[in-house]
Amino acid sequence: MFFDRKIRFIRDDGTFDPSKFTSLLEKARSEMHKKRAAKQGRIAAKLSQPVVIGGIRPKEVWQFINKLSSFLASGIDLKTAFSIISRQISNPKLAKIVAETRENLDHGLTISESLRAHSKYFDPLVISLIEVGEKTGTLPRVVSDLEKTLLENIEIRAKIKSALVYPVILVFLSLAMAVFMLTFILPKITSVFEKNGVVVPALTQFMMDLSDFLITQWMPLLGGFLIFVVVFLWFRTTYLGQMIFGYVSLRLPIFGYINKQLNVILFINSMVLLLDAGVLMLEALETSADVVPNIHYKKDIIRIKNEVEAGIKVSAAMWLNVTDHKKEIEFENPIFPLDFVHMVSVGEETGTIGKSIMKVGENYSRELRRYIANIMAALEPLIIVFVGAIVGTIILAIMLPLFKLGEVAKKM
Repeated sequence: MFFDRKIRFIRDDGTFDPSKFTSLLEKARSEMHKKRAAKQGRIAAKLSQPVVIGGIRPKEVWQFINKLSSFLASGIDLKTAFSIISRQISNPKLAKIVAETRENLDHGLTISESLRAHSKYFDPLVISLIEVGEKTGTLPRVVSDLEKTLLENIEIRAKIKSALVYPVILVFLSLAMAVFMLTFILPKITSVFEKNGVVVPALTQFMMDLSDFLITQWMPLLGGFLIFVVVFLWFRTTYLGQMIFGYVSLRLPIFGYINKQLNVILFINSMVLLLDAGVLMLEALETSADVVPNIHYKKDIIRIKNEVEAGIKVSAAMWLNVTDHKKEIEFENPIFPLDFVHMVSVGEETGTIGKSIMKVGENYSRELRRYIANIMAALEPLIIVFVGAIVGTIILAIMLPLFKLGEVAKKM
C-alpha cells in the first residue's frame, strides 16, 4: 500500500501541508499506472510514469497564463479551463503539469499548491500572485494583470538579447571567415610565393605563420576552447561566479546600463503587481528578489526586506536620507536610481507605493527600448567596419607579394 497512516498533513503550527498531500497523489498515480501496465502485459516499472524530457521556456509559461486568463474572463470554470489547456499546450512537460493540476483540483488542492511542486519551471511571481488571487477571490483579474506583466518582461528580455546576440553573431561569422581564409585559401597562394623565391612582406609573413599555427595546432586549440567553455559555464553557476559576473555586468560600458535598467524594471513590475494584488510589503520584497536576475540586486533587495522587517522605511532602507525639512538629500545607493527611490518615499507618505512606482517603471521601459534601438543602430556600422578590417587585412597580406611576383617574372 502506498498510503502510510503515519503521514501527517498538518504542520506543527496547525496549517495544512500541501507538499505531503501532493506526494501522496503522485504515489497513487504511480500505482494506477503500474496496475494498468500489468493488465496489458507490459513491464510495469517502465510504464509507471511517462518520461518527459525538456524544460519550459518563459514564453510557454506566458502562453499558459494567457490561455487561463482568456478562459477565466469568459466565465469558464477552473476545471474545464485546465482540461482544455492541457490538450492545447504543445510542450509535453507543461501539458503534464497542467493535467496534474487539473487532477489535484478534484482532490482539493489549489492551483498555487500544485504549481509550487514544480517551482523549477514557474517564476515565484506566478505562484505568489495565483495564490493571492485564490485567497481573495480575484483570480481572473490577478491572472490578467500577471499575463500583461509577463509579456512585457519577455519583450524586454528579447530586446536585450537581440542587442547582445546580433553583434556576437556578426563577430563570430567574421572570425570564422578569417579562419577559413587563413587555413584554406592563404596556404595555396603562399605556396606559389615560396616556389618562386619571392620575399614576402612582414604582414604576409605574419599571416603565413598564423596560418601554419592554426593548421598544425588545431586540435589543442579546439580542445582548449571546449574546456574553457565548460569551465566558464560551470563557474557561472557557482556563488563566486555569480558575484563576479554580476559585478562585471553592471559596470560594462554600454551594456552595464542595460543590465541595471533591466533589473530595476523587473523589480518594479513585480512589486507593482504584488502590491496591487494585496500582497504584504515583506512578502512582495522577498518574491521580487527571486525575480531579478542579478545576484547583487537579489542581495540588496533581501537587505532592504530585512531592514523593513526591523521597522525601517523602504526608502530609508534604500539609503535615501532627507534632512532639514527636505532641503538636503543624501543618496548613496549604487544600483537603484534616485528618482525611483524618491517615488517610493512619496508612495510611503501617501500609502500608494504601487501606483507611485508604476509610472517610473513605464518610463524606464520606454527609455530602455529607445536606448537599445539607438545602440543597435550605432553598432551595426562599427561591426561592418570591424569585419571589413579583418577581411581586408588578410586580402592585403595576399596581394602585397603579388607585386613582387611580377618583378620576379620580368627578371626571368
